[in-house]
Amino acid sequence: MKRFYVKERLFAIGAKFDIYDENDNKIFIAEGDRFDIGKNISLYDLNNRKLLYMRQQIRLGTHKYIAYDENMKEIATIKKEFMIPEYNITGTVGIMNMDSSSILGRNYEIKRNGIIIGKINKELTLGRDRYFLEVIDESYTTFFIGLLVMIDMVKFHKNN
Repeated sequence: MKRFYVKERLFAIGAKFDIYDENDNKIFIAEGDRFDIGKNISLYDLNNRKLLYMRQQIRLGTHKYIAYDENMKEIATIKKEFMIPEYNITGTVGIMNMDSSSILGRNYEIKRNGIIIGKINKELTLGRDRYFLEVIDESYTTFFIGLLVMIDMVKFHKNN
């Protein structure tokens, strides 16, 4: 199991996040597209190589994202359930469910076949958000970091 934490940059144009490992090493950068309609997300390594792209599809009442790998091959569709903090994920990543026991949708468990393979927790701080991610199945690390940033973009950046 690996642990990561994500900090949103306080002073940035658009939404920008720095992702650190459990040893405080910065390993990824995520950012929302500033000029697109919707809340599209890109995840980069420290060499500015795009590892994941998540494109929001505009839908009435719910959110839907399509995730692409570094070669822009579609790997997942993420659909939010109407009015509840739950997401259903399908695609080459497998069939997963991400739901929150918190009514505010701050803490999530990512499950495949009913087994927890990742957890997202949001910490309330002054000035910027901080998230913690536990990745039990490490083959999903970049995808789960994308999910975490997606949650923030959908729930807490309504004006972007």
